[in-house]
Amino acid sequence: MMKKKLAVISTACLLILASDPVSSYATPDSSSDILDQPTSVTNEDVKAIFDSLYQEGYSLGEEDGYAEKKFEQFDQTTGLDKSSEEFTWFMMGYTVGYKKGQQQKEEELKTEQENEMAAGEEEGYQQGILDYKHATIQSEIAPFPSKSSDWNKGYVQGYKKAISLMDLSVKAKKEGYDQGLENDSMSVPSMYDDEDVTRQAFTEGFETAQAEVLNQQKKQFEKQGYVQGYHDLSLKVPAQAEGELQTAFEQGYEKGQKQKQKDVKADGYDSAFTYQTYRAPKSLQDKPELVKWYKAGFYSNKDVKSLQQKAYKDGWKLGKEMSVPKKYKQNKAAVAMYKKYFEQGQKKQDKTVSHILLGSGIVLTLVALITLWRLRRRKNEETTLDS
Repeated sequence: MMKKKLAVISTACLLILASDPVSSYATPDSSSDILDQPTSVTNEDVKAIFDSLYQEGYSLGEEDGYAEKKFEQFDQTTGLDKSSEEFTWFMMGYTVGYKKGQQQKEEELKTEQENEMAAGEEEGYQQGILDYKHATIQSEIAPFPSKSSDWNKGYVQGYKKAISLMDLSVKAKKEGYDQGLENDSMSVPSMYDDEDVTRQAFTEGFETAQAEVLNQQKKQFEKQGYVQGYHDLSLKVPAQAEGELQTAFEQGYEKGQKQKQKDVKADGYDSAFTYQTYRAPKSLQDKPELVKWYKAGFYSNKDVKSLQQKAYKDGWKLGKEMSVPKKYKQNKAAVAMYKKYFEQGQKKQDKTVSHILLGSGIVLTLVALITLWRLRRRKNEETTLDS
């Protein structure tokens, strides 16, 4: 009898597990006489019995489904205390529970796999970025034995994604740079806007070009301002020069003013070598500010008298060749003055020598020889100065 009932239970289990548990789930009604209960049993009593049997089977099935082992919780006595109808309800719960446990296990495994892949992908991505920057890209990626297969799979995907994005970022930066040279407003193409790396590369290229354009414009406006300031024109900033461009123009103007002042002062300084007394150039008569600088340069020259005296003494000395001090060799006005007073010294020397020779009764032919020698030496000195 026991063997016969076990055979019936096994057959029922297989049939129920092979069927759709949802469609098999039905609460018995009062017409069921399977339980062979007394007429005093109500519908509520039957439903309570059904729910209890169903829940009992569901709990066992959920455990077996999670372990993926059918009937693991069953033993030789399972179902012997139940009628065929009761066992059917019990197996309904078991079947649904088994599917639920199995599904839960699959979802946990899937989540674990996804987490492993995500962790590997993140590490592979970061390593790919570093390798790209250091030009050490790996053509073949060796697996990590200590990591799971899902982690290694994610690592490879992340590494390749990084390399692909970095290649695209190079292109994005170039296109951003080109756009920055042509336009003042940035418009990131959709193919670069989806990823932070490519969007940042495009932005960097654009901003680099914009900075270069601005620097070039600043140089141009600074040059214009310099020319305006150097020619002593009143400051007039161009209408298109705004912000940093206006600042650059004004800085250029100031530099031009300072250079003009320096050059006019230098002209005044040089004029002191040419003229004994101060005289304002006619070209500056209607420019009082320039006249002031010119005059300041003239009176700043304290070297005129000492250079005159040196030139005269050098010329007076017998056998002394003309040699402009190194400090003044690049100053044409100073060289011209030195030459003038050197020659005056020579003339004075000639007169003195002639007086001495004549007073001593020396033959005039000797004087002629000395004079000839002087002329030749002077000619050689002039040739040296001209060169």
